[in-house]
Amino acid sequence: MMIEIVELKVKDKTPLFLEVDVPPKCMPLLVGDPKGETLLKWVEKPSNRESVLTWGVEASVKQVIEAMLGIALDRSEKEQWGIKQGSFSDAEQRLNELGIDEVITTNNVVHPKDPSMLGTVIVAGGKCFPVIHNASRGLCVLDKD
Repeated sequence: MMIEIVELKVKDKTPLFLEVDVPPKCMPLLVGDPKGETLLKWVEKPSNRESVLTWGVEASVKQVIEAMLGIALDRSEKEQWGIKQGSFSDAEQRLNELGIDEVITTNNVVHPKDPSMLGTVIVAGGKCFPVIHNASRGLCVLDKD
């Protein structure tokens, strides 16, 4: 799995949102979209407490990851992040230059071996609460063309 998955047991009602501490210098972040228009939305900076709010989305972890890849690729093209790469060695070199030494490939996505480096999806009460950091620096998608 390319993202850390954390399961929380919910006794009563599933919360609407969670406040989650985030690592410094990992912006922008993808979190659950409170309006439900898309599964994820960008947050450009954390609160003064170095945290973000992520809303619970009714989706599977797989759907969250697919949404993350689509949204990150779109923004990468607009802002020239370089997420799309032509080969595994190009992707590995890019991630190594960004300080990620151990990488693996899952379904044409090159990402850190340590899934917590890319973010976390908290699963609670049938909802996913995504907090994805380093989307601009922590993954590469291999161009299938």
